[in-house]
Amino acid sequence: MPDTYAVEPRTTLGKRVARLRRRGVLPANIFGRGLESVAVQIEERSVRELLQAHGLNTLISLQIAGEGSPRPVVVRDVGRHPVTRVPLHLDFYQVDLQRTITGSVPVHVTGESPAVRDLGGLLLVGADSVQIEALPADMPNFVEVSMEGLADLDDEITVRDLDLPDTITILSDPDQMLARITRPRGLSAEEEAAEAAAAEAEAAEGAEPEAGDAEEAGS
Repeated sequence: MPDTYAVEPRTTLGKRVARLRRRGVLPANIFGRGLESVAVQIEERSVRELLQAHGLNTLISLQIAGEGSPRPVVVRDVGRHPVTRVPLHLDFYQVDLQRTITGSVPVHVTGESPAVRDLGGLLLVGADSVQIEALPADMPNFVEVSMEGLADLDDEITVRDLDLPDTITILSDPDQMLARITRPRGLSAEEEAAEAAAAEAEAAEGAEPEAGDAEEAGS
C-alpha cells in the first residue's frame, strides 16, 4: 500500500495563500483525467517528508478531510522559490491504477569504477533522469546505475544498458549517455598510445648494455 498523507480542502486562493505559507501550510491542487481540479492544503512538514521519500511521479495516497477514502496520486510538479528553492506549491495528479502514466525518474549512481580506481580515469555523469512509462504502482522512486562495470578508459553506460523490470517501458533515447570514463588530462586514445610508445623508446635508449653486449662491443 502506498504511503498516505493528510490534506484539507482549501478555500484560501490567490495572493492570500501567503498567509497559509506563514503558518507552515502549502497550497496544492489535485487534477486528473476527466476530473475537476480540487484545491487543497498540506502541512509543509508533510511536504518535506513526502518529497524526500518519494519525489515526483511515485504513487502515494492523499486523504482529503471529509472524504471517505484516499485518492491515489503522484506529485506531478513542485513550484519552488527561485532563490531559496523551498517548495511553495504542489500539483498532484490523480491516477487510474489500471492506466499507465509517464514521468521522469532520477538516476542514482552507485558503486566504484575500476577504471577510476586503477587507471586514473575521470567519471563523467550524463543525464540525471530518464523518462519511463509504467502503471502507477510500478513507477520506481529512482533508477540505479552501477559504476562497477566501467573497467576501461572510454567505457560508458547508456540508457540502452539499463536493466529494468518488464513492467517498465523506457521512453528516453537509448543512446543517451548516463556515465562515461574519460581519459586523464583529456588525452585521446591515439595521444595516449603515442606517449606510451615515446616513453618506451626513451627507456630503451637510456638502458645500460648488458654484460654480453658490452663484451661484444669491445671485442
